[in-house]
Amino acid sequence: MEPSDTFRRATSREQVSRIDRGYYARTSPMRAWRTWLTAAGLLAAVGWCAWGAIDPQRHHSPGAVAAVHAKWERDCEACHVPLSPIKDDTWLSTDATRAAMDAKCEACHRAAAHHPLQLASEVGSCASCHADHRGREADLARVADRTCTACHADIASHRIASGAAAPSAVTMPITRFDDEHHPAFESLAKDPGRLKFSHGRHMTAGLVFGGPSKSPPMTYAMLAEADRRRLLPAGAAEGNLVQLSCESCHEFATSLPPDDVRQMTALLTASKPGAYALPVSYERHCAACHALPYEPDAADRLMPHGLDAEGMRRFLVTAALDGTASGRAALDAAVPPRPLPANSPPTTPAVETLRGEIRATLEASRTFTRGVCGKCHEVEDATIPVAGLLEGGGKNRSETWFRVPPTGVPDVWLVKARFSHVPHRGFDCRGCHAAAYPLATASTVEVSAAGMPGSPLDNDRVMIAGRESCTACHAPAGFDASGKPVGGVRFDCVECHGYHGLGPHHPAGSHAILDALGGRDATGPRR
Repeated sequence: MEPSDTFRRATSREQVSRIDRGYYARTSPMRAWRTWLTAAGLLAAVGWCAWGAIDPQRHHSPGAVAAVHAKWERDCEACHVPLSPIKDDTWLSTDATRAAMDAKCEACHRAAAHHPLQLASEVGSCASCHADHRGREADLARVADRTCTACHADIASHRIASGAAAPSAVTMPITRFDDEHHPAFESLAKDPGRLKFSHGRHMTAGLVFGGPSKSPPMTYAMLAEADRRRLLPAGAAEGNLVQLSCESCHEFATSLPPDDVRQMTALLTASKPGAYALPVSYERHCAACHALPYEPDAADRLMPHGLDAEGMRRFLVTAALDGTASGRAALDAAVPPRPLPANSPPTTPAVETLRGEIRATLEASRTFTRGVCGKCHEVEDATIPVAGLLEGGGKNRSETWFRVPPTGVPDVWLVKARFSHVPHRGFDCRGCHAAAYPLATASTVEVSAAGMPGSPLDNDRVMIAGRESCTACHAPAGFDASGKPVGGVRFDCVECHGYHGLGPHHPAGSHAILDALGGRDATGPRR
C-alpha cells in the first residue's frame, strides 16, 4: 500500500454504503414498548374523558364526603375554587389561593383564632388539618397529632414574643401525651377557691371534727325530714352516724329530681350533660348541718344565705326591732314613721334608750354573725352608709360591716382541656380524688384542725389527680412491671384539646385574649 493511501479520506458514497438501509424494518424491543405505551396512553385518555361524561361526581371526587357535608356532595364549588389547590402544602398554593379556600370554609364555620400570639404566617389553611372525602363516618375534627406538634414541639419559636421573664409550662416542648413529653395540668397547680372546706373532715362518719369537747357525732335522726330522705342510704337506720359520700354533694343532671332548678354558669351550660357535676347549693347541701343563726342559743332565728353587707344589716335591724323588749310599736309611737323633710323627728330620753337597746342588739348580732360566716368563708370589712329612724331620722352616717367575697370555687377545673365524667362512671371516685378521703385515724382529724401543712385534710389542697392518673389509661397499650395491662385508651391531642379559640373552655384570666379576638367589649361582663 502506498503511504499516501493510508491517510486517504473516504468518499461520501463509501460512508453511506456502511449504513443498513433496512434498519427501520427490523423489530426492536424499544420500538415495541413505545408503540404499546402510546396506545395505552390514548386509551386511558379516552376512558378518562368517557368516565367524566358518564359519572362526573365520582370522576372528580377521591371519595365520599363526611356526613356533615353530604348536602353539598354534588356541588363542588360550594367548597372548591376552580384551579386552586385546597391545601397550603402544595407548590401551586399562594396566599391568595389559601385565602379563597378558607373563605369558603368560614362562610359556614366561623371560628376564633387559636391564640393572639400566634404567627399569622405559620397558620395553615382549613383543609391542611381538616381533610374531607374520607367517607361518611370520617370525623373532620379528629386531626393527626402532627398538626399540633408541628408548632408545640417548639412553641417558643412559633409565637410572638410575649416578654415573659422565664419560660412557662405553656411554652415547653410537647410532642405526645405522657409524663415526660406533656406538662402537668396548669389548672390544678393551685386551688383558687376561698372556701374553708375540708373534704376529709366532712366524709368522716358522724362528721366528728375533733375531740370530746366538740359537737357530738351526728346521726340521720338529727337531720330534717327532707334531708334525711335524701341522705339516708337504703337499709340504713336513722340512728346510724351520717356518712357523706361524693354523691351527697356532687350531683349530675341525670340524678336530679324533675323540679330541681339550679343556677349555672355559661361554662357548665355549654358542656355536655353529665360531663361535670352541678354547682353545690347551700340550701340543698349545706343548710342541713350548717344553719345560719344570728343570735347565740337561738337555733330557730336564722339569717338567709348570700346577703351582702347592706342586706345583712337590713335583716338584722328588722330582727332587732322585732326582738327588743319595747318592740317596733314603741319606736313607731315615739317617732313619726314619715317626718316632713323640714322637721326633725322628736328626740326624748325614752327614744334614745330604745335606740341604744336596738343598736346593742344589732352590734351583738353583727359580731356573732361574722363569726358564723367566718367558719366557712373569708370575710372582709365593708363600709356602708346607714340612715333611718334608728340613726335619728335625717342623720346620715356610715358603719363598718363585713362582706363575704365570692368563693371562687371553679365549676370546671380543667379549663384548657375537654373532660367528661360520663365515660369514667365505671371507675371508683377514689382513683382520681384520693386526697378527698380521710385517713382512718382520729389523730388525722386533730392534725387537720390544727392546720398543719401537709395534712391530707388541708383546705387548700386540690382534690383532683393530675396527669399521672390520666396516663395510666390514656397511653399505648402495654403491661406494667406486675403484668397488669395498662393504656389502650386514645391519647391523641384532640381527645382532650381543641384548637379554635384555645379549645373547649377559655382559661381563667383569658379576658384579654377574648377581647383581642373581638368577641366582646373590654369592659363587658366576664364569664
